[in-house]
Amino acid sequence: MPARAETPAVYYSWRSLTVEPSDCMAQARSALSDQRLFDIQTIDNSVSGRTETATAVIVCLEQGLENSTLMVVVSSLDDEAAIALRDALKDSL
Repeated sequence: MPARAETPAVYYSWRSLTVEPSDCMAQARSALSDQRLFDIQTIDNSVSGRTETATAVIVCLEQGLENSTLMVVVSSLDDEAAIALRDALKDSL
């Protein structure tokens, strides 16, 4: 019998920021750190980290020289934990 796993829920949020993409990345790293995520990694235009129950990725999309679109994505098997983390990250940004 094949192994089966429960599919995690994915929650996301978008926000437009009047900052340069490099500043967007700095804010993203700071937000993940402020929420005590670990294994924080930066790859290209995204920053990711984990808690014991969730994984979060923040992507900064360049929208001109001084504007960025920020996307927060949180995935977890625990819906309440995912929504709480997403909302905390939104408040931090």
